[in-house]
Amino acid sequence: MKQPITLIKNELFRQGGLEKYTWQIARDFCALDTPVTILTSGNPQPLFSHPLLQIISLPIRHRLSYLSVLHFDKACHDYLSKHPTSIVFGLDRNRAQSHLRAGNGVHAAYLKQRSLEEGIVKKFSFAINPLHQTILSLEKKAFENPELKILFTNSEMVKQQVLSHYRTPIDKIRVVHNGVEWEGMDKPFQSWQESRDRLFKQFHLDKQAFQFLFIGHNFQRKGLQKLLQALSFMKQDSFQLNIVGKDKNLPFFTTLAQKLGLSQKVFFWGQQEQTIPFYQMADALVIPSLYDPFANVTVEALAMGLFTLSSKHNGGHEILTQEKGAIIPDLNDPSDFANVLRSAMQRPKTQQSAEAIRQSVKHLDFSNQLRLITRATLE
Repeated sequence: MKQPITLIKNELFRQGGLEKYTWQIARDFCALDTPVTILTSGNPQPLFSHPLLQIISLPIRHRLSYLSVLHFDKACHDYLSKHPTSIVFGLDRNRAQSHLRAGNGVHAAYLKQRSLEEGIVKKFSFAINPLHQTILSLEKKAFENPELKILFTNSEMVKQQVLSHYRTPIDKIRVVHNGVEWEGMDKPFQSWQESRDRLFKQFHLDKQAFQFLFIGHNFQRKGLQKLLQALSFMKQDSFQLNIVGKDKNLPFFTTLAQKLGLSQKVFFWGQQEQTIPFYQMADALVIPSLYDPFANVTVEALAMGLFTLSSKHNGGHEILTQEKGAIIPDLNDPSDFANVLRSAMQRPKTQQSAEAIRQSVKHLDFSNQLRLITRATLE
C-alpha cells in the first residue's frame, strides 16, 4: 500500500466537469493501491466506492460565496493540521497543497481578459468584489506556495498565464491537456452517418445546410454574442447553428438572433442530457470563448470527427492543426470571424475527414491523460 493522499474539492455534490474529474482521479489513485481521503462540503454523492476511499464533508455555514470559499479553505487547513498527509492534491481554490491541478485556469488572467472586453467600469468592480479578491488571494498563495511540488495546467496558455501573474518556478509546472473518453465515443462515432437523417427529421433541420454547433453554458463568456454577430455577415449562406446549453440571460440572445435576421438559421435547444446526437448532426464545432483554460468540447468534438474552430483564448486551441480545425484570430472583428466560418463550410463532414480527425486525438484518451497526472504525483 502506498502513502495516503488527501484530495481537496469543495461542493462535490455538484455534477460539473471538475466534480466528475475529482471522482475519476480518486478512483485511479485507489486502483494504484493508494488510500484516498477527499475533503469536500455539503452532501456528496460518490460515483464509486472503494475500501481505500474516505470522504470527509466539512461543515460550511456561510451563504455568501466569498465567505464560503474562505471557510472551506480554513476548514481544510484545520483538518490537515490534525491529519497530515505527505501528498495533498488540490482541485479547487485553496491556499496550500503539495500538488495542484489548475483546472479553472488563472483567475487573474480571466479578470484581465474580461476587463478588456467590458471596460473600465467592470474592471473597477473586480477590484471591490470580495469574491474576486478572495479567489485572487488564495490563488497567489497556492501558486507561490514554497511547499508546492507540481502545478498541473491543462494548457500551455494557462502555464504562461501562471508565469505572467505569479512567481511560480517554471520547473514546477507540467502541462497535461484534457482527455476525452475516446474509446467510449467509438460506437456513436461509427453510427453518425446512419443516425444523421433520423436526427435531422427529429429536430426539423435542413440536411442540405452546413451544420455549425455551439455547446456551453454562460453564453457571454463562451462568446455566443460574437458568433451571432459574425453569422449575421453570412445570412445568404446555407448554414444552420444549433446552440446547446443554458444561460440565465437566454432572452437577450434569442432577441439578438432575431434582430440580426438569424431566427430561421439559429436554434436554441437548452441544456441537453445527451450531446452526442448534436455531434452526430454537426459538420463543425465553434468555440469562440472569451476565456477557457481548456474547453472539454474541443477534444470531444474532435473525437466525434468534427472540424473545430476555436478562439485563441481557449487553451484547447493548442491541439488544433490545419487538418482538423482553425483559430479565430479576432473575435471583435465579425467580418474576419465570418471568413473563418466560411472557410470551415468548405470542409463538410465526410466519413474520410471525420475518421482522420478522430484518429488524430486517440493519444488524448482520458485514461492516458489521467495516468500522466497520477503517476507524476506518486513519483
